[in-house]
Amino acid sequence: MPATVPPFQVLAKGSLSPLVLTCEHASRRLPVTAPRSAALGKLLRSHWGWDIGGWELTRELSRRLGAGAIGGRWSRLYIDLNRKVDDPTLIRPVAEGLRLPWNARLGVREIERRILAVHAPYHAEVDRLILRRVVRGVRPLVLAVHTFTPLLDGERRDFDLGVLYRDHTTQALRLGRRCAELGLTVRYNQPYSGIAGLMYAAERHGLHHGLPCLELELNQGLFERRGAAARLGRLLARAIGELLAR
Repeated sequence: MPATVPPFQVLAKGSLSPLVLTCEHASRRLPVTAPRSAALGKLLRSHWGWDIGGWELTRELSRRLGAGAIGGRWSRLYIDLNRKVDDPTLIRPVAEGLRLPWNARLGVREIERRILAVHAPYHAEVDRLILRRVVRGVRPLVLAVHTFTPLLDGERRDFDLGVLYRDHTTQALRLGRRCAELGLTVRYNQPYSGIAGLMYAAERHGLHHGLPCLELELNQGLFERRGAAARLGRLLARAIGELLAR
């Protein structure tokens, strides 16, 4: 991995908007050269390798709302930025029955090196975006943007948007209701639950700084249509903007 390349990408770095967007699974790229078969290439392009449409949507929201945003530069199959460092799925040796050669036989030192080179700097940069605001009297909403596969283990997930939350029920319900009014089918704490602790990045930074934090989960099927990110960005920016105005 080039030492000069940070493990994150930042948009609107100088913004002081009351919104910080994060996209932990923004990329399917790997920072290492490793043996790769057609099957592994397909895996990296799938929902296993990244959140399809997530970074494109984040960019659209950042542009429309003038919000600071950060996305991971490397695939979640290299290291998962939305996991605690002691989570067994932080660095997976196997996915969809395939061995991942870039994660094979990692010792404790290599795991530690990867955490310190990728995971820690990413989350330090999220804190930097937040602290720039807090010291100037701006207390932003921390909003993580993710997407989910419409079919997992034979179970079909037939809704457009999941709003994940734990402590910030009022904000979650307001945002979800407005998105439903604008035409999306909305569920709360689906397909994953914030109450069950499954929104690590948003909570790590939101709760630490005493800020409202939510996670959006968009159905990847929505991104199959041309121009989907622009359409969804326009709709979600409207709903999020109205929430921030309150």
